[in-house]
Amino acid sequence: TTSAGTPTCLARRMCSRGRWMGRAGAPSRSPALIAWMRFALLLSILIVCSLGMAACGQETPSEPQELLLAPSDFAEGGVSVLSLSEEQSLSGPSAQVELQGPEFRVIQSIVLYENREMALEALDGIRADLVSRGETGPGGVEFSGVLEHAVGTEDAASVFFIEGRALVRMTTTGMGREERLSELAEAAREKLSGA
Repeated sequence: TTSAGTPTCLARRMCSRGRWMGRAGAPSRSPALIAWMRFALLLSILIVCSLGMAACGQETPSEPQELLLAPSDFAEGGVSVLSLSEEQSLSGPSAQVELQGPEFRVIQSIVLYENREMALEALDGIRADLVSRGETGPGGVEFSGVLEHAVGTEDAASVFFIEGRALVRMTTTGMGREERLSELAEAAREKLSGA
């Protein structure tokens, strides 16, 4: 019997270890384990790439100023910007533009609420106030009646309406202002769609 400390026994131990130890004493891995690790690595890379592409593909929320009507939205031309402002209110980000046309002015204000329900609630309060003072008709769920008033020395017409989560006030002056108001509101809705 060979004692535990003899060279023969030590050699057997080293040979026995060599069956599961790779070069430089590192544990060897079975082909199945290596294949599984490669698969896991490939899967991780695919997941990271997919998440990155999804993040890049997401549209950033539009700024209110970008959603306002601009001179380029008027086919007849001859429209310029008189003023443009943007601010953060308690209700949400808001912006206002004043445009000057050949024989009319347009003032558009936008408030972007957190969601459509909040915008509708705000419009409901405005509409109720206008109706109670006898200034407009009842309008509808998503729009107020047309308000006839003055902007400086000019006669004007205004309407409040909802598009998505935006509450919009549109005002125009000049001859045929009510017809123009309807056209401008439709153009504004198209620009606000998806905001």
